[in-house]
Amino acid sequence: MSNKSQTGLIGFIYKNKITLILIFILFALIKQNIIDNNFPGVVIDKERALNQIKLNNEDLENDNVSLQSKIGSYTQEDLNLIESKARFKYGLIKEGEYFFKINRAIKTEPLAENDSATL
Repeated sequence: MSNKSQTGLIGFIYKNKITLILIFILFALIKQNIIDNNFPGVVIDKERALNQIKLNNEDLENDNVSLQSKIGSYTQEDLNLIESKARFKYGLIKEGEYFFKINRAIKTEPLAENDSATL
């Protein structure tokens, strides 16, 4: 065995193997995050989407407040009218009520009156 130190490219790689491995990992991470995943662009797009959702939520909350104030301003007569429209149009019922829907009426002949018929 000789104690000659290796020279040239092989010697450089042998002496700096950990540094070269770390540089390779660094380039792989940069490629994955910046080139493949478009790192800064994705974060900015997500922030814009979140801000848009927040604005939509604020608009919906404002709409809810205005609708609540409209509901509060209705009189009992208006509420009864709304309830009857909801019952007729959508078939809504109150708790404890039963809803029967008749699809068609069946015509029958009237029964002949009988003296022995009783209720």
